[in-house]
Parts: sequence; structure tokens; C-alpha cells
Amino acid sequence: MLIEMEKGSRCSSPSPSQPPISREQALLESFFHALSQFAFDKAKDQVEKEKEAKRLSLVSSTPWSSMMVALHHMAMAEKTYFSLPFLAKKFFRKDSVRDSFKALIAELKRIEGAVYTTTAIGSPVEGSLMAELCRHLCQFVLARQDLIEFYEAMATMSSSSNVNCLDLSNMIDEICQKHSRGFHHPILDSLKSSFSYEVDILSNLLKAQCDMAEWKFLPSLLHLHESHVKLSSWCYVLSPGEMMAVIELNLNTRFNKRSFVFQLGASLTLKKSLFGSTPRKRLEAPFLYQWLGKLQDALVSKFTLYFYQILSRQTTPADMKSLTSRAGVDYVGRIAAFIRRSEAFNVCMVLDTRELDPYQGHGYHLPLDIKETPSGVGAFPAIFSFPGERPGEHWPNIVSIVLDRAQELSLPDKIVYFYDNKFQSTYFLTRVDPRTTLVVVFKSKRSEKDSYVTTFLNETATLLRNTKTFAMLKQGGKN
Repeated sequence: MLIEMEKGSRCSSPSPSQPPISREQALLESFFHALSQFAFDKAKDQVEKEKEAKRLSLVSSTPWSSMMVALHHMAMAEKTYFSLPFLAKKFFRKDSVRDSFKALIAELKRIEGAVYTTTAIGSPVEGSLMAELCRHLCQFVLARQDLIEFYEAMATMSSSSNVNCLDLSNMIDEICQKHSRGFHHPILDSLKSSFSYEVDILSNLLKAQCDMAEWKFLPSLLHLHESHVKLSSWCYVLSPGEMMAVIELNLNTRFNKRSFVFQLGASLTLKKSLFGSTPRKRLEAPFLYQWLGKLQDALVSKFTLYFYQILSRQTTPADMKSLTSRAGVDYVGRIAAFIRRSEAFNVCMVLDTRELDPYQGHGYHLPLDIKETPSGVGAFPAIFSFPGERPGEHWPNIVSIVLDRAQELSLPDKIVYFYDNKFQSTYFLTRVDPRTTLVVVFKSKRSEKDSYVTTFLNETATLLRNTKTFAMLKQGGKN
């Protein structure tokens, strides 16, 4: 709204140092701004009205009329792109999104060529401006095609038990670098910003997933915060009051001793503030944006479990319980409920710190705070334990199982079972991340095929790997 008001003031009362812009240029700016707001139908209606006002036929008689037709096609292609229907595997499905963008490039190049061969009569926009705009739009469409390939690769990886987030992170960084200097025409500023938000959010979320797998506290936190801020900024469908609430939340959050919890609370409440029910009629954020919000929620939930010990030191137990209960997945609540029902002695997570350099323990440590590299049993600390501290008398057993059954644990969805006659204890283990193993300990003999235990382990491991969240991409949204 503010951007549109500023544009209106530029048209009505230009400053002495800034020449007025034409009605047609204002239309172009308004069109691309609407696309950046996910207002695809509004953008389409704008060019439709322009065609009617100018009485432009569907046959491209001038470069300007051809541009209106191309922009109509672009609005429809963008609407389809943000619903990700191309990831849904259906027999005899026509790849309409790829075809639409491919045809759009040909259309734009044809308009660019026509600018130099057609007289200026009937074209309200300067030929050089239109030609330059066509070149920049072609660059934008090429970037869209690269992102389509990226989402297809991500959807394909979601079929496996472990999504290789490092490869995906490298892919999105390459796309970002490749197109960082493309489509930078001032008229396309809002479109460029929308593209930057998308790739930056993806990059930060994937890096957060990678960092958590390596148990890096501060990098994970910073990437989650950055993705949260960009998700807030990208969604222009917020009402002014909601946008101010998000801004105030970010301004009032400072890096003090409780800021870890506040930052997570902001991320946990973001989705509700964006998409909660309201009597006002508003635009619905597209499927892609909603999916990014779900991935953010899933990673914040994982963060609260992996770094539960350090986070719980920053606030009261009641506040921490309230925080985790608002997460997309309340892992601590799930674990507590499982222990009550199954009468398990302990649920913990073991980290393999071998070749993890540097490993310094829970929380943030100053760069010069160098500690001795742990060895033996100490190289396998508990990053989470419930209830209470890690079961010390069982720890040598747990570490031995992790080492001796490493090959089995590396298999997809494998649950390792071990019963110790001496301790009269049963152990169930499954690998969550390459370095992290989820363990359930019973002080009694339990069946290897105990369905309640195996279901809990499988479901928890799947949630922590975020494979279900990545698999949601294949569902797509309504176009």
C-alpha cells in the first residue's frame, strides 16, 4: 500500500529533480508489484483493463499490445509456479509450467525484435525501454526455470529416508550467485526482491538443517532467525496492524540472556499471525510460501529438542514448557507422553563427536575458548535426556551398541534392539542424523517387536529428518 501511494505521488506531483513517469510505466510498475505480493489475478486484471482501454486486439499489432499479452501469460505462469503443481507425479501430465515459461521467453524475444523493426506509432512506451525490459524479463524467466529444477530435485530427494540438505544448499547458493546481477531494471525492483526473499529463505533453512545435523548451536539459531525475518518481510498480505506487530517483535527482541527463547517464540507464532482465521477478506498466501513456513516451523521444533538443555537455562521451566508446546511438533511433550505410557526409563539422543571439529559442548562458546577434544565414552555425549540427566550407568552400554552396530544403524529406518542380561535392561536405537542416534532405555525385558516402541522411534526419527515436510512439495497447491 505504501509503495503504491509513493508511486501515485510520483505520477501526480513529480519533484523538480525527478521527471514524471508515464501512465504506461506506472502500469508496468504496478503490475510487477502485484506479482511480488502474490496478487496474480490483480496483475492479470490490470493488463486486461489496459487492453480494453486501448482497444487492443488479441493479435499483436504493436510492441505494447504484444507486451500486454506477454504480461498476461506471465501472471498466469507465476500463479501456477507458486502452487508447485509440476512436482505432482501424474500420468500423462503436461508440463505446463515449463512450457509456459519457455513460450514466454520466445514471446519476449519476439517483442524485443519487433521494437527495432516497428515504427513508434501506436507504441506509448519508448522502444529502448521496452527492449531493455524484455531482456531483463528473459533473465527472470531463466531464474524461474532453474528454481523449477531445484524444487524437482528436492522433491525427488524426499523419497529417501535422509534428504541431503548439503547438496540442496549448494544448489540454491549456485542459483543465487548465478542470478544475483540479473533482471535489475528499476521497474522490476519488487520482482527482484521477491526472488531474493525466496532463495534467501531456502538457503537459510537448508543451512539450518545442515548445521543442526552437525550440532552447531549459534549458526543454526542465526539461520533460523534470518529465515524468520525474511518470511515476515516477504509476505505483503499482512494487514498494517499485523505487519507492525511483527516489526515491533523484531525490534523489541535483543540478544540478552533470554533472547534465544524469544527468537524461537517469534518463529513459533509467525505462522498463526500470518494465516490465522480473520473476519477480514484477504489474499491467501500461495502454497510455496506456506510450505516454506511449515519447513521453518519444523526446523524450529527440531532446534528446541537438539538444544533443549541450553535453551532451558535461559528461562523458567514453565516458560520453556509453554514454548515447546507451541511448536509445530512438541518433541519434549511427545517423549514425556511416551515414557508415561510405555514405562520407559529414559529417552536420550547421542551425538558422535568424532571428527567434529571443534566440539565444545552445549551452547555458544567464544572462539578462543578451546577445549580438549573428548575421547572414549566422552566422545559420545548426550545432547538430550529425559527425564533428568543421562543414565550414567547405562552409558557405556549405549556407546558400545552405537559403535558395534554402526553398520545396521546406517541403514534407512533401521531400529537396533539389544537386551543386557547383566543389567536386565533393554535398549532400542535408531539413527536420526549422520551423527545423532535416538535411544530408548527400559529397566526390564521388552519384546524386540514392541509396536508402540518401534512406532514411536520411527515416527520421531521421520519428523526430525523432516522427510515428511519435504514430501509435502509433491502435493502441490490449488492453482
